[in-house]
Amino acid sequence: MAAREVRTRAGTVRGREDGGIAAFLGIPFAESPVGERRLAAPEPARPWDGVREAAAYGPPPPQSAGLGPFGREETATGDDWLTVNVWSPRPEAGAGLPVMVWLYGGAYLRGHTAESGYSGARLAGSGGVVVVTLNYRVGVEGFAQIDGAPANRGLLDQVAALRWVRDNVEGFGGDPGNVTVFGESAGAGSVAALLAMERAAGLFRRAIAQSVPGTYFSAELAGDVTAAIAGELGLRPVRAELAAVPADELVAAGDAVTAKIGSYRRWGAVARTPTPFSPVIDGDVLTRTPWEALEAGAARGVELITGHNRDEYRLFIVAGEKLGKVTEEEAATALRVFGPGADPAGAYRAAYPGAGAERLYELVHSDWLFRMPSLRLADAQVAGGGRAYAYELT
Repeated sequence: MAAREVRTRAGTVRGREDGGIAAFLGIPFAESPVGERRLAAPEPARPWDGVREAAAYGPPPPQSAGLGPFGREETATGDDWLTVNVWSPRPEAGAGLPVMVWLYGGAYLRGHTAESGYSGARLAGSGGVVVVTLNYRVGVEGFAQIDGAPANRGLLDQVAALRWVRDNVEGFGGDPGNVTVFGESAGAGSVAALLAMERAAGLFRRAIAQSVPGTYFSAELAGDVTAAIAGELGLRPVRAELAAVPADELVAAGDAVTAKIGSYRRWGAVARTPTPFSPVIDGDVLTRTPWEALEAGAARGVELITGHNRDEYRLFIVAGEKLGKVTEEEAATALRVFGPGADPAGAYRAAYPGAGAERLYELVHSDWLFRMPSLRLADAQVAGGGRAYAYELT
């Protein structure tokens, strides 16, 4: 396993080559968002002297342990949450390889690049591309609407990482003018948001949004969620108070609200979802929903692939230990809350004759949360003068 060195704008990093693929792990693209930088926008990483070892993933951002037993690997500890990882088959300036930048999912509650399924080695080797993965803040740290703090800090982290790619990927063999950003679930919702954000314009040429969740919160709704979380701690929902709370305690407060999200009926359909976090239409970082922005032509110069899975919500039924346990009453409630039109239950039962309670429950959740938002994103892109491709994974 030979060592490889690449010079970035902040300093030189030393990665490792294995099987013809060079891997550079745990490179900071921003300063640690702790202390005075807690709950703030990301700041560029400070330069370093000498050679920085890039052989291990950086620590994950503070996050929930919820959503079932998915991706629970042992990870590094520390507060260097904002790092990127690069895999390249030709880590040399001028190679001009396409670049793919991955955004993980996790309901905006959890996720990190050290999860075993997120290694870019195979894709870099088989596809002849430079693969970049990045950590971004989730939960309260990344998406809570907090007075005195910028909104959508998780999205701002993603933009900062994409700027790092623009400024540095050529040294790893990549073409900064040929970047595809791709993500799944919350990562796809982030991709959709990036398509709508002026701050992200010009940082990528193509986008792949896999199972776009349709939840984007108003500032009022997001602020109410934050007030509930702060209330768990006996605090006000302001940066001056929440930034002083240890990260694990802030996660615990968010998990406490998530555990009883169904009791917050004033939040509407969100009260029946697995997460109280989503990107916020705050009027600054994100000024409108992705569908509105794309229809207006915000991303007409970006080629888009978007789609969904046929049995999309089955994952959550399994994770929630409800497989084989969904009642007729639960199905009827889901159809009433999530289905469109004056008689959604009748429409679904007519469209799927013979479908039982669990199948109807799964279908309407899949449609509302993932399937229709993904298809609407493709429609909006075409309406705005762009190009889109749609898929269904069966």
